Amino acid sequence: MTEQAHVSRRLKAVSYARVSTGAQAESGLSTEAQHCAVDRAAADRGWQIIERITDDAVSGRTPTQRRPRLRAALEQLREGRIQVLAVARSDRLARSTIELLRLYERAEIEGWTLAALDAPVGLACPESHLFIGVRALISEFESAMASARTTEALAIARSRGVRLGRPSQHDEATKTLASHARAEGRSLAQIAAELTSLGILTPTGKTTWSRSSVQSLMRTIAHDQATRDRAEAHDRAQLPPSRDNDPPPPRAA
Repeated sequence: MTEQAHVSRRLKAVSYARVSTGAQAESGLSTEAQHCAVDRAAADRGWQIIERITDDAVSGRTPTQRRPRLRAALEQLREGRIQVLAVARSDRLARSTIELLRLYERAEIEGWTLAALDAPVGLACPESHLFIGVRALISEFESAMASARTTEALAIARSRGVRLGRPSQHDEATKTLASHARAEGRSLAQIAAELTSLGILTPTGKTTWSRSSVQSLMRTIAHDQATRDRAEAHDRAQLPPSRDNDPPPPRAA
């Protein structure tokens, strides 16, 4: 349904915003900017914004049916209690071409307006579907490329021995003590008792070490050693080949 079909009465609208990362969600700036863009469009087009829906740290590839607040809004649209679902950009709703086109098709069938502010107003049905499809394909391509770049960067980091994830909470002195004790043949329970008797706190601040906490410590030690080994292997691979075994140059005649 085109927006012009509703101009005779004031339409009730829902403003939807989404960000993909926790950092964006914590700042709140991106979602607020999206809602403000919809507010300005609502003032120009005569919509009455009755609700703001924000999905924080939600991927655009997450299906709409797995977004509870958006799913509830879609139900209200189907029932006719709301007439417009407005978004600053179409990729805020979905980065999947199929998912986005299904939403537009649903709007057409159920008789409500899906208004993406990055799409021209007043396009006829064939042109609007073409525009939406092209934009969705571009968005889907950008998302796939970003994912590929992230995967490649992580692989390079691992090959260089970079430890990913949360940093270890075990200090070097504790790791050295536990490593030497294990090399001397002591059991995990014996190491736990020794660390407890020395008054060394666990990473979570407990005064008593358990067998499982020592086991976690030993895994950290093994991981650290493997990381160092990979880093050294990477450094050796960057060195020029040794010339010690090269045959001597031929003597001049």
